[in-house]
This record gives sequence, C-alpha cells and structure tokens, in this order.
Amino acid sequence: MSEKKSFLNILSNIALGIKVAYESSHLYFILKCLILLFNSVIPIISIYLWRVIINEVAGNRNARLIITLLSIYLIIKVMTYFSYSLNNYVIDRYWDFRTKHMNKIMLSKVSRVSIADLESSTFSNKLNNVRYNFGALHDAAWIPFDILTDLVNVISSFVILAGFNVWLSLLTVILLIPHLVYGQHYAKKMYNLQNEQAKDRRIMDYCDGVFFDNAVQFEIKLNHIGRYFIDKGEGIFQKLYKVSQSNRRKNMVIDSLLSVLSHLGKLVVILVSMNGYVVGRLAIGDLQYNISIADRLHSNVVTLIRDINSFAVNNKQIDNLREFMAIKTEEQSNGSIIAPSCPKIEFRNVAFKYPNTDHYVLKDCSFTIEPHEKLGLIGLNGAGKSTVIKLLFRFYDPDEGEILLDDINIKEYNIHSVRKVFGVLFQDYVTYCLPLREIIALPDFDERYNEEKLKRACDISGVSSVIKDWEDGFDSVLGRYYADNGKDLSGGQWQLVGLARAYFRDCEIMILDEPSAALDPIAEDRIFEQLYHLSDGKGAVTISHRLSNTTLADKIIVLKDGHIIEQGSHNELLNTGGEYARLFELQASKYE
Repeated sequence: MSEKKSFLNILSNIALGIKVAYESSHLYFILKCLILLFNSVIPIISIYLWRVIINEVAGNRNARLIITLLSIYLIIKVMTYFSYSLNNYVIDRYWDFRTKHMNKIMLSKVSRVSIADLESSTFSNKLNNVRYNFGALHDAAWIPFDILTDLVNVISSFVILAGFNVWLSLLTVILLIPHLVYGQHYAKKMYNLQNEQAKDRRIMDYCDGVFFDNAVQFEIKLNHIGRYFIDKGEGIFQKLYKVSQSNRRKNMVIDSLLSVLSHLGKLVVILVSMNGYVVGRLAIGDLQYNISIADRLHSNVVTLIRDINSFAVNNKQIDNLREFMAIKTEEQSNGSIIAPSCPKIEFRNVAFKYPNTDHYVLKDCSFTIEPHEKLGLIGLNGAGKSTVIKLLFRFYDPDEGEILLDDINIKEYNIHSVRKVFGVLFQDYVTYCLPLREIIALPDFDERYNEEKLKRACDISGVSSVIKDWEDGFDSVLGRYYADNGKDLSGGQWQLVGLARAYFRDCEIMILDEPSAALDPIAEDRIFEQLYHLSDGKGAVTISHRLSNTTLADKIIVLKDGHIIEQGSHNELLNTGGEYARLFELQASKYE
C-alpha cells in the first residue's frame, strides 16, 4: 500500500471510529470531548500556579495575593477531581451504550449475510476477530483525540523546559525514542500473533461451549467424555499461553531496560535544576516547576508513544472490521421482482458444489414443478435432496445452470418474497425458548395475537392435542433456558410445533424435509393425510426416506449421486422396475 493510500486508510478508519462513537450516544460523545479538552489544559495551569505560589511564599510573601492564588489553585483542583469523577461516570455509561450499539451492528450484519458465508470457516474467523476486537472502533474514535492532546502537552512542556535549557529538553525526548520504536514493533508482533491464534481460540471456545449446550450434555454424560473436552481446551490454552508468556517475558525485560533509559533525561533535569537552586540561580518555586515540567514531559511522551502504538494496532484491527462490514449481504444480491404465490418452478441443468469443496452435490439436474403439483424427492443420504431445497430458497446459488420461477431466473426476484412463497419444516427443526404463540407466529409475527390463525395451525399440525390441558395455552413458554416452569417437549412434539409454524404462514406451497423423523405412526399419517387430501389446490414438496409417504405424490423424482435418475408417478416408477421400485420393495418387505 502506498503512503498516500495508507494515510487515507488511516483517516477513513478514524472517521469510522468517530461515526460509530457518535452514533452510540450523542450526549456522552460530546461530554467525553469536553472532558478531554479540559483535562489537557488544566494540569499545565495548575503547575504554573503552584510555581507562582511557592515563589511568592519564599519571596515577597504577599498574603493577599497568596490567598487569592491558593483559592484559584484549590478551585482548579476541585474541578480536576470532579472532572475525573465525571470522566469515570461518562466512560462507564458510554461503554454500555457503545457496547450495545456495536453489538447491534455486528448482529445485524450476521443476520443478513448468506448461509454460504455463515458456514465458511473463513467467515467464522473474521467474525471471531471482530468479536474480540470490536473495542478497536471505540479506541479509533478517542485515540486520535488523545494523540492530539498528547502532542499539545508534549510541545507545551518541551517549550517550557526549553526556556530553562533547550539541550535538556532535547535529551529528554531523544532518550524516549528507543521506547517508541520498540513499542511499535511489539504491538505489531502481538497483533500478528493474535491473528495466527484465531483458529486455536475458536477451537478452545468450542470445547468450553459444549458444556452449555443441553443437547450435547446428554452425549457427554452418557459417554463420560466431559474430561476429553476439558483436557482438549486446556491443552490449547497451555499452548497459546506458552507462546504468549514467552513474548510477554521478553517484552517485560526489554521494556524495563528502555524505561530506565527513558527516565535518564528526567533525572538529568532534576540534577541540573537542583544545582541551579543550590548556586542561587533558581528560586524554590522554579526548582519545583522544572521538576514537574520534566516529569510531565516524560509522562506525556510515554503516553504519546502508548497511544501511537495503540492506534497502529487498532488501525489494523479496524481494517479487519471494515473487511467484515464489507461482506455482501443477501440484500446486495437481491432482485426487484416480487415472486408469485404459486409459480411454476424449473431447475434447468443445475450443478452445485458447496463452497470450498470439489465434490458436486448436484450435477446437470433438470426438472419442473407445476403450480399446485405435489412432488416427492427420493434418494439415499447425500443424494442432494435437501440441497435442492436450499437452492430453491437461495441459501446458495447454482454453480451452473439456472432456477426459474414462471420462466424468470430466480435471481431476478426479491429474495425475501421468494422465501415467503413456501411454508417449510426442515429435518433439523429449530427449538426456541419463547412463548408458544411467538414460536408458531415467527413467519408472520404481526399475526401472533390472531387466536383463530394460531388455532388453525395447531389443529392442522396436531399441536392442539399437545397443549389441550395447558393452563396458559398459547402463552406457555417452551423450553427451560430461562424459564423454570417452561414446557419440556419430546422430539416429536417439537416437530409438531415446527410443523405448526410452517402452516401458520398459509402458503401455496408446503415443503417438508423429513417431517416425520421424530413422530409416531399416527402423527405421521395425520401429517400426510393433511398434505395430500386436505390441501387440495396447493402445492407440496416432500423429502422422506419412508417411501410410503410419497406414494400419493403427483410426481416423484429419484436422486442418486447428485443426478436425477428417475421421474414419474408411484405406479409409473414401480412399473419401470428401477431404483425407486427396488427401494420401495425393500421397505415393503420389512412389513410382510
């Protein structure tokens, strides 16, 4: 990157930091700026006043003037203490607002990126870096102000000390330069180390996180494998700690030596000033003033070094944040056409492989689903059945070929309008710890208090029989993540709730991906009775390993190794004597 581009990048990052800081809280942003300004000016005024007071006490002893100066000095001190207290209060309150605002930015971004990004380890590493380094945006807003304040203080202290001895001022600053150079080197080294360790930290977090996942807890207790995850996480921690500790130990030694070197200039100023007092060239107030200014010059330069190093690190971290924020959202690959409620769906020569893999899950797939047609997708595990649904929802886009809705490429449609065409229950149904009415109404949340609509969805799915004796009815909380009195459902009952959620949207096309995996035979029969006989005039796509569930479909598509090998009705495929007939007869024989 050229110097010009680098400088513009820094300015851009500063602007981003200030923008986020201001948006987090206008009030606390303005208060913080005023406090920074006040704290940069008052210390020098205090030091100068104290010098005048001491000289007046030691020399003229004008009581009235001394009392006046002391009063002003005490007022300034009281204002300084109040300023520090106010600053701590502002920081605490502002931190809450900033954290909430920045968390909202991150979650909003994550909620709008594609499934392909969410399943990518590269994206996960970026997200992890963002979570660890989101404070960099806060620092990006303040550190430039701090650096500017530091420069003002350094220049003013240098000029004041140079009035006594310009060479001592130069010596004090020059002896601090090695500390500055080393600090930048160490900051860059630790930043690079943090990036290198991102994957290990994710694994360590995963090993810790399994203990807070109730679903995993059953496996852990059943197989007594808790110690495995604890030891694995501990092993990674020790590896990271060893590397980190080695670097910090070296830094402590080098930093201590350079710190001693940086203090030599201040010590020389003290010795020269004391000599000036002894020989009568300096008054006692001047001696104290020189020592205070030398100490202030030293501390200001050290602070300046620290802030510059922090900004150098934060600038790189903000680059990561900007890269994360620049990831395209689903809306950015959105079309503008609103999808029809029950379109003709056509897969035309579609081929697809998941990101970062070489294996094609689908290859040269072509088929059509007519409006209101009921389709069954059949195939062994890994044949590509669920992938067809994911492509239909535009969780992914085909690598080759195209998907058409009413003869228009699906990419031309608004992505959210496409998804609203379908009611869906995936085999990996989701459980929520929320009131039942909210769980069911998630696809159309504004209707969550529509009792008639809720009852209809529960009647169709079979949830009504589950909740018939519940005192709180639709307001009952499911799950016990935060509610001790929450209803704890079985796998089959959760699947019925998921089915009710799918029916709540009242769509023209229902998609059921292994809808009966956790259901008893009676509940399973009711689901497919509803789908094939009570939903006349509506379309459906079903995926099921139980072929008896697809016998009434208008058309059955058989997938094998990513290819469509057969299409037709149940009777047509049986008469063909191909893969479908073989699988159907294999399952039917188990009931004979």
